[in-house]
Amino acid sequence: MNKTETLKRIISEGSSHQSLFFNHPDAIYVMDIHGNYIDANPSVERISGHTLEDLIRMNREHLCPPDSEKSRQKCIDEVVAGHSVSNSLKFYHRDGSLRQANITYVPITAEGEVVGIYGIAKDVTEIIEVERKLQETQEKYQILAEHAQDLITKCSLDGELLYVSPSVYPLLGYRPEEVTGKSFKDYCYPGDYPDPLDVSVIGNGCKMRVMHKNGHYIWMETLAKPVSGREGEDTQVVSISRDITQHKDADRRLRESRQRYKSLFEHTPAAVYSLDLEGRYSSVNRNLVQLLNIPRSELIGRSFLNNLDKSEVQSGKTYFEQVKQGKPQHYETCVVNARGRKIDVSIMNVPIIVDQELVGVYGILSDITERKDYTERIQELSKQHTLILNSVTEGIYGLDADGITMFMNPAAASMFGYEVKELVGKSSHPIMHHSRADGSYFPVEECPIHMTVMDGQRRLIKEDVFWRKDGSSFLVEYQVTPIIDQGQIQGAVVVFNDVTGEREIVRAKETAELAAQAKSEFLSMVSHEIRTPMNGIVGMTELLIGTDLSEEQREYAQIIQESGDALLNILNDILDFSKLESGKMALAYEPFSLRKMLEQVAELFKSRADEKQLKIRYRLNPSIPEFMVGDAMRIRQILVNLVSNALKFTDQGSIDVTVDIIKGRRPESSVLDFAVKDTGIGIPADKLDQLFQSFSQLHPVINRKYGGTGLGLVISKRLVEIMGGSISVESEEAEGSTFRFAVPATSIDVPQEEAARQFSHDRTRQGDKIPISILVAEDHPVNRKILTEYLEKLGYTPDVCTNGVEAIEAISQKTYDIVLMDIQMPVMDGLKATDLVHRLIPQDRIPTIIAVTGNSKREDKEACLEMGMRDFISKPVMLSELKRVLQQWGPADQPQLAPN
Repeated sequence: MNKTETLKRIISEGSSHQSLFFNHPDAIYVMDIHGNYIDANPSVERISGHTLEDLIRMNREHLCPPDSEKSRQKCIDEVVAGHSVSNSLKFYHRDGSLRQANITYVPITAEGEVVGIYGIAKDVTEIIEVERKLQETQEKYQILAEHAQDLITKCSLDGELLYVSPSVYPLLGYRPEEVTGKSFKDYCYPGDYPDPLDVSVIGNGCKMRVMHKNGHYIWMETLAKPVSGREGEDTQVVSISRDITQHKDADRRLRESRQRYKSLFEHTPAAVYSLDLEGRYSSVNRNLVQLLNIPRSELIGRSFLNNLDKSEVQSGKTYFEQVKQGKPQHYETCVVNARGRKIDVSIMNVPIIVDQELVGVYGILSDITERKDYTERIQELSKQHTLILNSVTEGIYGLDADGITMFMNPAAASMFGYEVKELVGKSSHPIMHHSRADGSYFPVEECPIHMTVMDGQRRLIKEDVFWRKDGSSFLVEYQVTPIIDQGQIQGAVVVFNDVTGEREIVRAKETAELAAQAKSEFLSMVSHEIRTPMNGIVGMTELLIGTDLSEEQREYAQIIQESGDALLNILNDILDFSKLESGKMALAYEPFSLRKMLEQVAELFKSRADEKQLKIRYRLNPSIPEFMVGDAMRIRQILVNLVSNALKFTDQGSIDVTVDIIKGRRPESSVLDFAVKDTGIGIPADKLDQLFQSFSQLHPVINRKYGGTGLGLVISKRLVEIMGGSISVESEEAEGSTFRFAVPATSIDVPQEEAARQFSHDRTRQGDKIPISILVAEDHPVNRKILTEYLEKLGYTPDVCTNGVEAIEAISQKTYDIVLMDIQMPVMDGLKATDLVHRLIPQDRIPTIIAVTGNSKREDKEACLEMGMRDFISKPVMLSELKRVLQQWGPADQPQLAPN
C-alpha cells in the first residue's frame, strides 16, 4: 500500500474525530506529501470561497501568489521531514481578493513514516488590517505630538508627568527626559495649578504661569481631557498647553495705550474731539470745553456745525463730507464761542476706520488767532521789503555761508538772464562768476565774494565779469557786504550794476542786425535764383508726364518730379527756419474757414495717399464756428507739415485729422486743438525728445529711406509758439504717432454774402469753356514756355511779353481778363508795372493781375496786394495752382473751365 492510500485509510478510520474536523471554525485540510489536497472541512470553503473539488482541480498558482506558493512548498518540505511548521501566507479568495492566513502544518505519520499533512488555517486578513490602521494612527499621533509647537503632556491624576512632547524644550528650556516622572505642580506658579487636579476646570481652559528652566515664568493656557482605563474610570489626563505670554503682554500694552491715549486726549494743549458720522460730538476734551465755553454735557450729541461762524458752515459741511470719504482734511476756519467771540482755528480731521469701515471722525483744533495776526504783520512787513527790493534798478542777491543763493531781486535775475527760481538754492560762483574777463578760470578761493563770506570784510570791486545764462558775459561794478548775526558770518549780500559801455552794446546790436539782414537778403536772393531753374524742372516734368511716354520714361519722369518736389520742400523749410531764427516771422490775422482749410489739406495729399492706399480723414467739432480769425497761412503750414510727415512714415492704415475747440469766457480767448494721428512706424520712446530739435536725425537708415531736412517739426514748433500755442507728440514704436498742437483763435460771425466773397477758391463751374484773355509777362524763357504750355494744355492761347514796359503797352492796346505778372523783370519789374497800370489804364479796363515770383515770403505777398495785384503764385508754378487762379479770378458772370 502506497503513502496516499495509507493516508486515505487513516482519514477514514478517524471517524471519532469527524465531528471536530467538520465543525472547527478554522480551515482544516489534508494534503499528501506533495501538497495535493485530499480532504477539507467546510470552514475551508467559508474562508477561501473554494470547495474541495476546486482545490483539487485548481492550479496552485491560482491559489497563492508566487512568493507565498514558494513559502508553502518550503513548509511542506519541512513537514515531510517530520517537523510541525507555522507560517503566514497570502492566498486568493474565490472573489479575486488577496487575503492572509496564519497556517500550521502538522505531519500525519503511519508506522513512523510521514504519509500526509494536516493544514490548520486561520483567516487573519481583518486582524492584520486593524493592526495596520492602529499602527498608522499611533504613528500619526506620535508625529503630531513630536512636532507640535504646543506642549502636549500626559500625566496621572496626581499630576505625575508620564509623557512630555519635545516642544517642552523650545517653550520651557527642558528636555523631555528631564521632567518625565516629575510632578507638573512643581513647575507651576504657586496658586495657579488646581489642587486637587480638577479636570472640569482645566478642561474648559485655564491660564497658569509655568517656570522656564532659566527661572522666569511663562504664561500658558492649558486645555485638558481625562483618559479612561479599561474599567471606564479616569486614570490619566492628556493636556495641551500654549504660550500666551505675548498675548498677555499685548493686553497689558493695550491697557497702557488706552491709558496714555486718555491722558493725551485730556491733557494735550490742543482741543481734541471725536464725531459720529452725523457730525455730532461723541467725545471732547477739556480744552475744547474751555475754548467754546460750553459744558461737556451740552457738547456731547451736538453738531460741530453749530459752533462755526455762519459764513463757514457750508465749507465745514464740504470738509466733513470729504473726510467721510476717507480723505484727511486740514483747513482753517472760524468758530464762535458761547460769549459770541470769533476765534480763528486750524482743524485737522482724520477718519476713524475699524475693520475697514468708517465709524467716525477724529479732530484736533488749535487756536491760531494770535498766529494769524502775527503772520499778517510779518507778511505786511515782508511785502514792504519786497516792494523796496523789487523797485531798485541795481542787481541784488544774497548768499549763505556755503555760497548758496538765498534770494535775488528781479533786476539781478533779469541781468543774468535767469528766472529767480533757477538760481535760488544753487551755488552762485560756478554759474555767474566762474571766469575772468579773458575767459580764464576763476578759482573760488580768489573770488572777492567768497573771500568776504570767509573773512567778513566788505569789498568794492570797480570792474569784473559776470556771466549770463546764454553764455555771454557783461562788465559789472559790485559791492559785497557780509551778513553777520550774533557775531557769526552767515553769508553775504552782493549789489551790482551792469557797466558795459552803451556804445559797445549799440555796436554789437547793429552788427548783429546787419548780419541778420545780410543773411536774410542772401537767402532771399538764393531762393529766387534757385526757384527760377526749379520752375523749369518741376514745370517741364509735369508737362512731360502729360505726354505719351513709355512705362520706363514715365517712371523716370516721376522720379524727377518727386525729386523736384523734395528740393522745393527743403528750400521752403530753410527759408522758414531762417526767418524764425532771425525773429522776423510776422503773423497775419485774418478770417478763414477751418472746414475749407481741412478740405484743401486733404485734397493736397489725396493723390499720394491713393498711391499708398491710405485714407486721409478729418473730423471737425460741430461746435466750431464756420469762420475763425487767426493766421490761416501758418496754421495750414503746420497741418501740411504734420500730414506730410504722417504720410511719409505710414505704409498702411489711415491718417486722421481732428479739430476741437476750447472756448474761453470771451470769443477772442478760444483755442483750436488739432490732432494728427497716423498708423505708421511710430517713434522709439528714447527718441521723442529729439523730434523738435533742429536737423535732428532719429535714425540714419530711416532718414536715408524717407528723406527730409529734419526742419519740418522744428518749424511747426516755432510757428505754434510764436502764435502763443503748444505742440506735443505721443507715439509708440510700430504702433503709430499722434501729433497735437493748440493755437489761440477768435470766432467771428460773417454774413453769408461776405463769406461767399472771401471764400470762393473752390468754385466748380460747370458748362462749356469760354475764352479768357490772358497775358503772360515773364522774362525767363523757360518759365515763359512753362506758363504758355500750361495754359495751352488747359485750352487757352495767351499773349506773352518779356518786361513791365511791354506789359503796360499790351494792356493799353488790348483788354485782358487775367495778367500773369512776373515780379522781377528787366527794364521794369512787375510791381512798378502794376502800379502804372492802375494809374494809366481806365478802371473798367484794368485786368486781374496775378503775381508770379520766386519770392515766397509773406511780406512779398503783402507788397503785391498793396500794389493792386489780386493774388500770388510762387515759383515753381504748379498746374493745380494755375487752375485755381483761373477758377477764382476768371469772369464770374459766365461759365468757366471746370478743373481737369
